[in-house]
Amino acid sequence: MEILERVRATLRERRLLPPDGGLVIVGYSGGADSTALLHLLTRLQDEFHIHLHAAHLHHGMRPEADNDVRVCQSVCEQLQVPLHIERVDVPARAQAARISLEEAGRNARYEFFERLAHALDAVAVALAHTRDDQMETILINLLRGTGPRGLCGMPYQRDRIIRPLLDATRAQTHAYCAAHGLPTVFDSTNLDPHQLRRRVRMELLPLMRDLSPAIDRHLLRLADILAQEESWWATALECGIVAAETSLQHSTLARDAFTQLHPALQRRVLREWLRRRLGALNLPPYEILEGVRRAVLDGRRTSWQLTDALRLTTDETALRLHEASPSPEPYEYPVVLETPVLIPQAGAWLEARLQNAPPPSLEPASYEAYLDADAVQGHLCVRNGRTGERFQPLGMHAPRKLSDIFIDRKIPRAERWRLPLLCDAAGILWIPGYTIAARARITPDTRRVLHVALRRNGTEA
Repeated sequence: MEILERVRATLRERRLLPPDGGLVIVGYSGGADSTALLHLLTRLQDEFHIHLHAAHLHHGMRPEADNDVRVCQSVCEQLQVPLHIERVDVPARAQAARISLEEAGRNARYEFFERLAHALDAVAVALAHTRDDQMETILINLLRGTGPRGLCGMPYQRDRIIRPLLDATRAQTHAYCAAHGLPTVFDSTNLDPHQLRRRVRMELLPLMRDLSPAIDRHLLRLADILAQEESWWATALECGIVAAETSLQHSTLARDAFTQLHPALQRRVLREWLRRRLGALNLPPYEILEGVRRAVLDGRRTSWQLTDALRLTTDETALRLHEASPSPEPYEYPVVLETPVLIPQAGAWLEARLQNAPPPSLEPASYEAYLDADAVQGHLCVRNGRTGERFQPLGMHAPRKLSDIFIDRKIPRAERWRLPLLCDAAGILWIPGYTIAARARITPDTRRVLHVALRRNGTEA
């Protein structure tokens, strides 16, 4: 099917636009996918009663980004589409928030689109994700660890965001741009060999297609089935499939009613209960949710710090959410290699393993660390900081007070004494997201490497 017909069918069958139409913003990077989408929607404007604006975010990362802006301006002038440009320093945002460049860029784009949509009273923001992007996303979610929701891939529509190209392929968008003489730009960061999406695209998918030529169809069919089932579950929970005692609107869930549910429904209820307060993107990972669920089943008293401002407790009678965050109590857990360590007080878990291979390069604000395993003294543990404790970070020539390091590294006050620290008998080895101990750094003489990763809300290892 020609790509124009695919997009037309997707818009109609998925009901991505209101019947009366309205203003639609197109996320426009200048690449072949977004260029094709912008051009295709200009051809469908009259049919769907829409008028278009384009939005381009300059990420401040690549030397050629200024040229990308000029190309976008040229195409928009040719198509008579207003273009909105915003510049943002993504590397600075990533460092300030201690997140990856990819996540910081994605957050900046969606924030820009939402502000613009609100200002222009747009009915939709159209993004140019293709069928290829969908398959890559499903596999990336699987590799990182996911449940049914992650295997659904990207939705065709969520709030104002729509994806009209999800039934079209990347090859079709490139061919369309070539056929219509549309200039496009190329993002050189896509060539980064360490980027997981590139490895999935260039290595994993070709291998899977070689093993099963129909893998594309199988993956997309799985995503469609799971998306329908997730939709049913959302409706069922909203309509009160669970007992009144487990009402998702309240800040308390009764333990007796919760424990009577099937385990599958327990997990669904717990996720939905927290989603309404944290949002879908900030939900705790499976390991934390499962730890909470098992604590409820056992009737144990536990306290789980989900965010700086939200704490979950369990006891013999209920699960409760508390807005106020009390001063953290001292905690300490032994670390066993290859065994995840749950840290309820931080809403996180830690994993450690030995490896022989040299570590890859990491961003400074990483939640992973590579240490010289032979520098470890005694047993490993993970704990919070102690008043008066001293630590010599990488790059410093003498130990300093931990409290001073917290201040220097601009660690938020609410996080400082709750932050999990990897330690051995001699003291701190790693402050996740900030720095490692100078004594445990990798050197040319290192023979064994200790790889540690902290998993928590909003971080990827």
